[in-house]
Amino acid sequence: MAHTAPITCVDHDPVTDRLITGGYDGRVVAWRGGEVQWQVQLDDLVNDVRLSPDGNRVAVAVADRYAMVLDVLDGSFLLTLGPHGDDVNSVRWLAEGNGLVCVMDHLDPAVRVWTGKDGTWEAQRLSGHDRGVFGAALDPDGRRLATAAEDGTARVWDLRTLAVTQVLHHPGDPEAIDWSPDGALIATGCDDGICRLWDPDLGTVVRLLEDATAAVRFVRFSADGTGLLVGAYDATLRDYDTATWRVRAEHRHPRQWERTAVYAGDRVVVGSFGTAPVIHPHSPRNNSPRNNSPRNNSPTAAGPGDTYGINALAVLGDTLVIGRDDGAVLALHPGPATPGPSAAPSLALVGFPVLVTRHPSIVNAVAFSPDGRTVASADYRSVLRLSALDGTHSVVADAAHGGPINTLVWHPDGHSLFSAGYDGVIRQWDPHGQQLTSWAAHHAPVKSLAWSSPTALLVAGSSDATLSAWLPGAAGSSPGRAELAWRAAAPDMVLVNAVTADATGVIVSASRDLLVRRWDATTGALIESLPQAHTKSIKAVATSPDGARLLTGAYDGNALLWQRGPDGWRWRRLVHHGKPGVPAVGLGWGGALTAGWNGSVAQWSPTGELLHALALSAAADPPGAGA
Repeated sequence: MAHTAPITCVDHDPVTDRLITGGYDGRVVAWRGGEVQWQVQLDDLVNDVRLSPDGNRVAVAVADRYAMVLDVLDGSFLLTLGPHGDDVNSVRWLAEGNGLVCVMDHLDPAVRVWTGKDGTWEAQRLSGHDRGVFGAALDPDGRRLATAAEDGTARVWDLRTLAVTQVLHHPGDPEAIDWSPDGALIATGCDDGICRLWDPDLGTVVRLLEDATAAVRFVRFSADGTGLLVGAYDATLRDYDTATWRVRAEHRHPRQWERTAVYAGDRVVVGSFGTAPVIHPHSPRNNSPRNNSPRNNSPTAAGPGDTYGINALAVLGDTLVIGRDDGAVLALHPGPATPGPSAAPSLALVGFPVLVTRHPSIVNAVAFSPDGRTVASADYRSVLRLSALDGTHSVVADAAHGGPINTLVWHPDGHSLFSAGYDGVIRQWDPHGQQLTSWAAHHAPVKSLAWSSPTALLVAGSSDATLSAWLPGAAGSSPGRAELAWRAAAPDMVLVNAVTADATGVIVSASRDLLVRRWDATTGALIESLPQAHTKSIKAVATSPDGARLLTGAYDGNALLWQRGPDGWRWRRLVHHGKPGVPAVGLGWGGALTAGWNGSVAQWSPTGELLHALALSAAADPPGAGA
């Protein structure tokens, strides 16, 4: 087992049949014949890997603002480029392998084209995008570059003049892009679930591929141009025949992550939420999409194994529930604490966790019902479960293939539950898993939901950099569509990752632009922006009922405990989990609780001292759990 966190990127050398993978764990791994050749540990998560045209080097995009070049034979370091102004999201080799294109996140949306001569590397800067750039592709002759960004556009650049020749407008964000080997087409993937094929000379759409039922997050042509892989958040990787533009195979696996894939001879290799990539058989002669049967779609190698990163956390009273990479939803019950009025639950007293339920894929969200008897959980494959806390039974619902469910929140009366995810739709469910109603809240993914009790509003935060507030229909009957109360944005706000609400009528948001903001829940007016204290995108936020204390977790590997005083906000850094980050936080158990993608949970005092930490690996499951 090479990786300890999800695999974000994969590339293949057809000459040596070598695979290169990179992951959230910061590792770059070389594989041959299913065995690890070498692995390198970097300082931050790996966003992209690409083999050079001659197959001798590997370019690596790293979230520490650098691009690396490694020797393909042993992983030794050959070159470091940077620092850039933000995470490097993608790298591409220039046609002759004598340069690299690097594209970065929102703090540095200018494209860098690095070229080297006599051991000296210099970068040219291409300005045009105004949001994070996530994809890049070069035409076969190396004269033009295409980039895709979160500003709703893809752009075509002339690398001789550095000028933009085409701007390809999308109704959502295109984060995926590739150029066909014959130079005739550019493929882009968009939030709206459509893969578009563009004429790069005219900037016009020549074909729409509309088979996906959720956001398209990956596109890649085969080296010979006869196939196109399209990965979507409906948990399906589609293999298109470019002669007919029909789907000739659909690849699915509970552990695969459709954000990255590559043709590898008679296989299709896909990134995964496990320790190794998922490998599917590939037969270009079989033009039938019925390849998705279990028999035909079984990977040719053993499954990728489980990773145990914690993605979600909920706390109610003396019970803590977490959701993990391996699909497990676990409840942690502390033993009897020291008697006394100030006694609080302690991680030090937790025995084996109770397996509440197990999902077929990574768990993104967990939430307690108001009475504490039911745990709602949701996953990457659109599955919602309503489970008894003791694990005795659960009800399964399907969110109509809307893509991954990111967030859950209960109505305070317990008669209904709200979910939202990558299709921008909010769905309302009864406690038995029956959908009551739904409405399109945002044109981009909804990342987080919160209920504001003082205003009786449901608040959503979205990757379109806005907040919205909704007055849902009556929860105890058959509700109608919700009424929009307000929609809000702030200058320069980027991708809202998390929202929460306090009891004073304030909404707190956390976003990719490294800022925490407080909003008036009644009007949506911005109250204040807190000082910038994190160094990476903020993933999670929690608030005390009176709004005087906040807890945030971020991709920088730290949590911050905030306290409001007469002279403003102060914070203390809670250092334990490390990278790739702290995606889940909660205030409870007399202090603060944090969880990391490294599979650990930590308990902190009200002033930020580490009290206890618990590593929840496979061994943390009780014997026989998950059957």
